[in-house]
Amino acid sequence: MRREADCLLAFALACLMSGCTHLTSEVGGQLPLKPASLIVGESHLSDVLAAAGPPSQVSAAAGGYALLYEYNAVEEKQLGFNINVPVLQFIKFVGAKSWLEHQTWLVTFDTNNIVRGMGEEYWRTVLGHGAGAQILVTVSSLVDSSQVRRPASQHDWGKSSLVALPKALNSGESLDNGSFGFEQRLAPTSVGQRALEMTPTPRKFPKKK
Repeated sequence: MRREADCLLAFALACLMSGCTHLTSEVGGQLPLKPASLIVGESHLSDVLAAAGPPSQVSAAAGGYALLYEYNAVEEKQLGFNINVPVLQFIKFVGAKSWLEHQTWLVTFDTNNIVRGMGEEYWRTVLGHGAGAQILVTVSSLVDSSQVRRPASQHDWGKSSLVALPKALNSGESLDNGSFGFEQRLAPTSVGQRALEMTPTPRKFPKKK
């Protein structure tokens, strides 16, 4: 009985010395799960923009064009504790788990801006786990979610048609507002349409003798 009491006391002390942190971030605007107000063959481009705002990507398509909407939400929960001994009392040991909520709309239009097709994707999954040690006044993410948290495409593709020549001449090749389809945010760079993009090799300077 005494051992059980000691275990319960240790567990209670651990709970008192522990803390929980909840971190969230969103990329893109959240979309309705069921776009019932949009009707194929009747709804206009203006109806789609009123319901969902500006798209993430735009692409030309056979007989018209298509819009891609993406929404990603990252939620991370951290549970930490510290040990009340010299030096270590200022450090929190933390374990974390992160989830990703992903939603996509794909809407196609004809040349008269009438909706000709719609598709929807929605899922939620574990993004990753992490652990570490933090100073008590510091709160930071422990899960690498950089592939989701990078700036939204809506912040960049519109102004790409306004930059100085000759870059504007190549806007049709863009995967954000061009003519060659879409690539979702979570696609790895080693495959897909961006796989052929070339990264300049850093210039190496000779060492001084």
